[in-house]
Amino acid sequence: MNETQRQEKYEQQTEQLYAAIGRFAVKFEHVCHAMHSGIASILQRDGLQSQRFANAVLEGLTAEPLRRIFSALVAEVRGVQLVDNEKQILANILKRITQLTESRNDIIHRMWFVGWASPADEDFSKVAGWKFKNTNKGVEFRGLDYTAADFDSLSEQADELATLINRLVGCLFLSRPFVENFILESDGTVRPPNASASSKT
Repeated sequence: MNETQRQEKYEQQTEQLYAAIGRFAVKFEHVCHAMHSGIASILQRDGLQSQRFANAVLEGLTAEPLRRIFSALVAEVRGVQLVDNEKQILANILKRITQLTESRNDIIHRMWFVGWASPADEDFSKVAGWKFKNTNKGVEFRGLDYTAADFDSLSEQADELATLINRLVGCLFLSRPFVENFILESDGTVRPPNASASSKT
């Protein structure tokens, strides 16, 4: 591989990485938006006259506070009416919001070395992520090596999760059973009816 080819490969692979990181950051915000909109819709269904009031209260809240409010509102709306399968559906969706939030925070608050390589390297498809954490045993290094496909997998999870949240809100808004709008796998994973089993996380 000559220097021109190496530079072209460098530009292509690093652009893919930058795009994949940014795509996940955007897709994760869609999950937050689904929770925000769902909370506002539920409040309006139960008497709030303007979503602008909900927007004012929810403004600036991050994923975890939104998840807690969303979870509490679902319990207030459906509460004891939830049957076993519905409890499993709700629990899986809330668990996945927490897991994806943890992944998002870890990725966004991490130093990524995109395209950093020695002059002899000819593959730039992996990116190293550095993070340090203070513990009672000292400073702990937490490294990650990701490819664009790893970030894209998280983006796909975010897409599906936003869909699941919107479907759940639809069930609450229309007083429909959860089981009519989700597929519950044998391992407890929830997916939309139109998603293939291979897409589950």
